[in-house]
Amino acid sequence: MKLLIGITSSIAAYRIPNLVSALRKKDIDVKTIVTEKAKAFVAPQALAVMSQYPCYDDQAEWGNTEHVLHIELAKWCDAFLIAPLSANTLAKIYNGLCDNLLTSTVRALGNKPLILAPAMNTRMWENPITAHQLNNMKQFYNVTVIPPVPKRLADGDEGIGGLAEDETIIQQVLKIFERKG
Repeated sequence: MKLLIGITSSIAAYRIPNLVSALRKKDIDVKTIVTEKAKAFVAPQALAVMSQYPCYDDQAEWGNTEHVLHIELAKWCDAFLIAPLSANTLAKIYNGLCDNLLTSTVRALGNKPLILAPAMNTRMWENPITAHQLNNMKQFYNVTVIPPVPKRLADGDEGIGGLAEDETIIQQVLKIFERKG
């Protein structure tokens, strides 16, 4: 199976190379997209080493003249996981914005599974806009949400907002792939 992972600007992005490694051990092909701001938290080179594919970013999309990368990635994958999903990227996707490689790829995904694993401050998670956007995403996409977990967050707050554990994410991905057959 082929999984595309989009990484957005949350401190939890540092965990994704290990998640990629664990998914590869389950015989899942993984390609990654990293937003420009996520590069503050995760090294694209680490993602490339763990996935054994280049890590794609906006420069790969807009500097490419051979093919339309966001279309190619949407066609390639069997499912698209966004982990961590920031409140900013959630709002962009919900409102149909396509201002980077990740959001453009989501828009081109069609009916393939879109798995969202949010990670954000508790106040952002508990904002009614977040629940509204996640609940209504199902109108547009084949969405599965992996809820965040309670923990001490990077800013020192305690509450719900931490990225789900790797094993939880892996089990959800495997369940979706089993349904796809």
